[in-house]
Amino acid sequence: VTGIQQTYHQFHHEGVPRIFSPTLTLQVFMGRVLVGIPTILLVKFCSKALAKWILPVLSNTLSIPIKSSFYIPTLNDSLEDKKSNGNKQSGYIQKVLFFSSQDSFDVDTGIRFFQYAGLAWSVVDLVPSLFSYLGL
Repeated sequence: VTGIQQTYHQFHHEGVPRIFSPTLTLQVFMGRVLVGIPTILLVKFCSKALAKWILPVLSNTLSIPIKSSFYIPTLNDSLEDKKSNGNKQSGYIQKVLFFSSQDSFDVDTGIRFFQYAGLAWSVVDLVPSLFSYLGL
């Protein structure tokens, strides 16, 4: 929370050029668009790819059964294979946290969480920092 407050005061004061004002020229506006939008899209892509890689590994390490309805279709195949083999061992962490009543968790929610958290960070902190670094 304190980081957001610092970022807000750093980039939202009277000296910051506003859109459709004489202090923000067309060149600066176009520079912001050409730097900001690709940066945001790059962060979205990278955070999604990172979450698709890390969350299944973390879930397998903690013995939490997961499925994916959209992002990782190979997880559903491996989950079906485990059920057909009759291997119904539940992990220690799963027993402790009372996950045994649910068959598996949808990892897509976690992937979306990481993706949109990365998006929010890039819009609030990264892109304004790039603007000030580049003098836009």
